[in-house]
Amino acid sequence: MRLWCILIFLISFAAVVFGQDYPRIDSTAIHADTVKADTSKKSSESAGIDTVVSYSSADSVVFFYKTKVMSMYRKGDIKYQKMGLQAERIDVDWNTSTMSAFGVPDSSDTSKSKLRGAPVMIDGGEQYQGKKLRYDFKSKKGTITIADTKIDQGYYHGEDIKKMAPDVLFIEDGRYTTCDDPDPHYYFSSPKMKVMPGDKVVAEPIYFYIEDVPVFWLPLGVFPARGGRHSGLLAPAITEDATHGRMLHHLGYYWAISDYMDASVRTDLYTKGSWALYSDFRYALRYYLNGGISGNYIKLLQGEPSDPDRSVSESYYLNLTHSQTIDPTLRLNANFTFASNNAYQNTIDLNQALQQDITSNATLSKVWEGTNNSAGLSVSRRQDLIHGNLYETLPSVQFNHSQSYPFRSDKSTDISDLAWYEMIGVSYSGTATNTRNRINQTVDSIKTTSGGTNATQSVHEYEFDHTQSLGQTISANIAPKLGHFTISPNITYTDNRSFTSNDVPGRNIQDSSLTIRNDRQSTRLGTISSGISASTNLYGMWQPGLLGIAAFRHTLTPSLSFTYSKQILGDNLGPKQMVASLSLHNVFEAKMNQTEKDKEPTKLTLLNFDANVGYDFAADSMNFTPISTSYHTAIGSLLVIGGAASFDPYKLDEPLPGVYNRVNTLQLPRLTNFSVNMSTAISGPQNQTRKKESFGDTLAPHSQTNAYAGYSADEEPDFSIPWKLALSWDYSENRVPGQQFRSSAIDGSLEFNLTENWKISTKSGYDVVNKEFEMPDINISRDLHCWIMNFEWVPTGAYRHYSLEIRLKAPQLKDIKVTKQGSDRGIY
Repeated sequence: MRLWCILIFLISFAAVVFGQDYPRIDSTAIHADTVKADTSKKSSESAGIDTVVSYSSADSVVFFYKTKVMSMYRKGDIKYQKMGLQAERIDVDWNTSTMSAFGVPDSSDTSKSKLRGAPVMIDGGEQYQGKKLRYDFKSKKGTITIADTKIDQGYYHGEDIKKMAPDVLFIEDGRYTTCDDPDPHYYFSSPKMKVMPGDKVVAEPIYFYIEDVPVFWLPLGVFPARGGRHSGLLAPAITEDATHGRMLHHLGYYWAISDYMDASVRTDLYTKGSWALYSDFRYALRYYLNGGISGNYIKLLQGEPSDPDRSVSESYYLNLTHSQTIDPTLRLNANFTFASNNAYQNTIDLNQALQQDITSNATLSKVWEGTNNSAGLSVSRRQDLIHGNLYETLPSVQFNHSQSYPFRSDKSTDISDLAWYEMIGVSYSGTATNTRNRINQTVDSIKTTSGGTNATQSVHEYEFDHTQSLGQTISANIAPKLGHFTISPNITYTDNRSFTSNDVPGRNIQDSSLTIRNDRQSTRLGTISSGISASTNLYGMWQPGLLGIAAFRHTLTPSLSFTYSKQILGDNLGPKQMVASLSLHNVFEAKMNQTEKDKEPTKLTLLNFDANVGYDFAADSMNFTPISTSYHTAIGSLLVIGGAASFDPYKLDEPLPGVYNRVNTLQLPRLTNFSVNMSTAISGPQNQTRKKESFGDTLAPHSQTNAYAGYSADEEPDFSIPWKLALSWDYSENRVPGQQFRSSAIDGSLEFNLTENWKISTKSGYDVVNKEFEMPDINISRDLHCWIMNFEWVPTGAYRHYSLEIRLKAPQLKDIKVTKQGSDRGIY
């Protein structure tokens, strides 16, 4: 203790003699095992340190006054700005504002090759390790001897690492890898390496090693030193097509334009002359807008130029998307796709090959705050690629006034205190639509050949349908509470008008010339309808006191309604309709006994069952409508069952063999339609220590869009779930007089870990009625630590194929991979 008091006195005296060349020691901060800098002082003289330096040591801190050198022994620790350093021995020269750190030989190591307390420096989130370290406070430059450094998920090793600037490192005999194994499975090696953290690594020359075996050499290498989006080449894959030859798939360039937009251009090149070009542009700004433009042009050649059956097929595909919140009350959404009719035939993408009907739409919606009014402007387009038909709505305008209460003066009044007339609600909707359809028609004409024989020639023409329609609906209703019943009378008026112009192609019988016949017609339909409905809730309770069940509850909600409608305007006035309907909604629930004092008891929904039937007073016979039912239940999370059924209450007569008629005779309801679905999904407990890794990236800091989607990204297998099984069974039956149609299918998927690093997953289905298996899909994945292997195999079906890929997991190096694909039809 006496020694410490002397040391304190000498340090305080030296601080007075030498002024503020280095931080003064605060005597209150000195303990038996620690010395800390005085945080109340800053160096401002020639030492050039512009902020507080905090330091501590587990053994001792020694100051050499003449040289102004401070030495820390045993577990030295220094903190300066964003830099922190820990080492067994640290020397600080306050004259030059430099520090040196190194470890000491480990006495327990007989080989004397290990060091105890080797320097570890963290600077701005980057970690540096080595045998020796030297750092300059003023220039923020330093050198590390035989060092290991971690920056942006990358590990660097070098005989000497020199930090020349906050964002520049020079590494001698360097090695770079993203594998965190002490003996990495792969690495890039170079005698000269320049690292710009958060940007890129430049090496000259560069060698790529796998398991310490050199694989390839390049005179110069430049690769990213960060995860996320960055511009660069897109590595291609090699695939095989039995018709068009081998293919270099998605060779191209990805351009990260900014944090909010990117673009790519890719190409497919076939050995037999076919080719394809793809392009994508995307943008995103969170809370405001996002969208993009993508498209492709494909040219497929089959046969040699001199072959008589040589074919050339060209196709295009274009997709435009845009979503924007213009202000809190105005929003725009658009998704348009244009494609040639053979686009689904020329593609190599399985999803696009199955997309044979394209739907496009755009909507501009507006709401008025503080009112019940809203409006919308929309356009839509549906393209049938198989038949060449086109259906367009250009445009459709809608205005809606949702239910409001015009006689209610104080909206805050409790509903039970309102007068009956204050409960009257009104609503309105109006639409104006312009539609245009192009229907592919086959027009036959008779031609006389030179030999005097007749031949039929089929010519494809288009029928054009053009329709404008106007519609509006206004309704009023009231729903007062009368005791235990809710009564809801309502009245609605609907007015619809349409104007149609059709251009129908045909053939002139006399000279077989093409003729176009224009048909014009207009219709108006004004209908008034009114009705009343009543509903209530009935409850039943049973408390068995068995098996931990506190009570069973049955809730029955009957609802009776009557509607009357009649067309009052327009031509060909239809008959009036008067229909009464009865519906029953049933909910069966169970409440379990309370197991914990402060926890709510568990409630289980056992069954939901609905049934309804109607009676049409305006019909001259067979007034009852079919009885329809639906049901849904779940046995915990293990099994889900649902379905529906309908019944015909009228007798079926057979006056002639094979001829059936419904007659106006009631009988026990006959089943006409039935469906049931059962599904289950179970899995093993998730391994919390090995949760699924995510290597995706975002287009922008506020976007959830995968920046590599559509380029080279596949969903990673989840090795944390040991096994998972999902099964479903669907059955439906439709009975029409004299016939019965059935369909039944079993679908299932299974995934399991064969070992800790092997995962197998498969999915398929079986058509029970036709006794056919659906296209199976088998996936095998192998976790190779810093690599991942994925093998996909579809062994049967029209789109059977296989795909093998072995690639690095790290997102900045995911294009380093080996791929092999094959397909009879070029579909993957």
